[in-house]
Amino acid sequence: MKVLVCGYLFLFVIIAIGQTTEETSPTNSLSSLTGLSISGHAYPVSAIGDVHKSFMVKYGISKSTQIELQGFYDTYLLTESFRTNLVSKVFLNDKFYLFSGMELEAETGSYINVPGPYRLGFIAGTGYDISENFMIEVKSNVELNNSRIGVFGESLIEMPAV
Repeated sequence: MKVLVCGYLFLFVIIAIGQTTEETSPTNSLSSLTGLSISGHAYPVSAIGDVHKSFMVKYGISKSTQIELQGFYDTYLLTESFRTNLVSKVFLNDKFYLFSGMELEAETGSYINVPGPYRLGFIAGTGYDISENFMIEVKSNVELNNSRIGVFGESLIEMPAV
């Protein structure tokens, strides 16, 4: 029995590590902002079939200006959604930056087979790099169109009004 439990634990760890990928990217110091950086994450499929994947492509235009393209693919119980944003960042010093851009979210699949309208938003905010592996961002997302996409990409769950 002990061998069986150890075997299952070993198999679980190997599968979890094997399906999660992370490519390290350079730090956000001013000396490493130029050039192209690509990173991505993928998580194992959950017990109820949820899938979550993301990627980020960064390109440094100058030593203090950077463009980021991010994409997120998520499946939930009833829908699939893809969200992408294009953001421009301006670093004021080595750690503090301002950013703004556009975000688009669309349902790519639904149990009712009627795709909803996409969600288009304007993003703006500020961020601070505390260390190489930890940063804090304050972000605002203003929806520019009236879509029926709700919380967690589900069209049947209303987005709370603030």
